Amino acid sequence: MKPLVLYFTANYPSREILSEFIARLDTSVVKYVELGMPTDNPLYDGPTIKGTHGTSLADFRDSDLKIYSDLLREHDIRTYLLVYYHELRKRGPGFLHYLRDIGISGLIIPDLFIDYFDSGTEVIKSFPEGLEFIPFFNPATPDSVIRTVAEMTSSWVYYGLQPSTGINVPFDLREVSKRILEMVPGREVNFGFGIRTVDQVREIMELGSNGVAIGTMLIPMLKGNRIDDFVEFQEKVREMMKVVG
Repeated sequence: MKPLVLYFTANYPSREILSEFIARLDTSVVKYVELGMPTDNPLYDGPTIKGTHGTSLADFRDSDLKIYSDLLREHDIRTYLLVYYHELRKRGPGFLHYLRDIGISGLIIPDLFIDYFDSGTEVIKSFPEGLEFIPFFNPATPDSVIRTVAEMTSSWVYYGLQPSTGINVPFDLREVSKRILEMVPGREVNFGFGIRTVDQVREIMELGSNGVAIGTMLIPMLKGNRIDDFVEFQEKVREMMKVVG
């Protein structure tokens, strides 16, 4: 079954509620979790997820990341930290080793090859063994950048369909997906940013995506502590994935 990637901002809406949602993950369909590290400038997140950062940042500690990583490892789900480069840089090089040691599988740094392009290659080289760098691209990423970063890495690829989460810019899904799948043949490509319905999940899967990442759709469920709705959502996706393979 193709993987479902779920995004949660660490500590949103609270440690307790997020931990309860993680405990109800369907391990037959959820293979990876993106854990967003709270920041005061989530530049490439849409308005809904930006709001979660403000709520989470007030009581966030780096040690909280271990809480969630431990919970996810109990479910045999890999944890990938989505962190903005300015947050990563201010913590120093030892932070990468800390993340690996607490069980984080890899990092997604959405602004690295947009706002800090000159630093990108050195950042990738600085990753300790056992910590993956997950390339993040979107339709505005130049072909030359995609090819260069793909050659430097061997992990799965995260492809954003929109410039940021929760934004609805018209695009041709078939053309967008065809472009990236042809440029990184043989790589696992998971699509995110702008997926709003289970029907869109189905369409993306049918076009050849390995998996999809969902974040904005989950925020109302988390905010309202609607765990039953969360379980039902996973059930719908699981049944759909059985059909598309």
